[in-house]
Amino acid sequence: MKKRVLVIQSRENPAMVEIEQNGYRRVAGDGADVHFLSALDPKLSWETPDAILKGFDAVIFGGSGEFDLHGGRLGNDPARLMATIILSRLRALITEVFASEMPALGICFGHQLIAQMRGGCVMNDSGQKKAGSYEVNLTSEGKCDPLFESMPHSFVAQYGHRDSVTELPDGAVVLASGPSCRFSALRYGNSAYTFQFHPEVEPYEFAGRLKTAGYLPEGVAPESVIRDSPEASRLVRLFVEKIASAN
Repeated sequence: MKKRVLVIQSRENPAMVEIEQNGYRRVAGDGADVHFLSALDPKLSWETPDAILKGFDAVIFGGSGEFDLHGGRLGNDPARLMATIILSRLRALITEVFASEMPALGICFGHQLIAQMRGGCVMNDSGQKKAGSYEVNLTSEGKCDPLFESMPHSFVAQYGHRDSVTELPDGAVVLASGPSCRFSALRYGNSAYTFQFHPEVEPYEFAGRLKTAGYLPEGVAPESVIRDSPEASRLVRLFVEKIASAN
């Protein structure tokens, strides 16, 4: 039986909403029935998370190229204010997911939202922000983790972010890191994982996204910083097969 997976999106641009949806449908595999809700929709019953999560086997909190918890922006910047609204809106939902030990996956902005909620710190860290393909290295804990045990100990993944987690959240275990990303992958308990990188994207289309989002310095061609990332692309399907299916 297929696992019903809910993806919470934090995107405003309709084209990017569709691209992200197609990406998750592709990488989730045949064992997943993927549905989507927008964190920008104030009409949804965010204060009653049971109603939102009912009937789902797992939830994914997706990325956002439009909103930042910090982003190097002024405190009254609309993109930063909207990120704060999203965090407030999802607080009850994330709390319920952790309390019920529902399988969960946070990607990029989702990784940062969960870290902030769990006592970590998310900042515009110039030493960690990046755009393009970077090496991910499993820690000793990552090498024996159920989600990563079939992965190579080092692999390439796609990154595009201004903010980074700068302090380890409460109860988080570091599963992967890199020279320019201290907390590339975290696990909370036995069923909640978060990644700073994007396993759902195709390298060829991600190059265009990096340029559109303004992540790259002037004069840098997106194609020059992108490499294939076939191993990272397996992780959402592995999450469905190994984590969501185990609960």
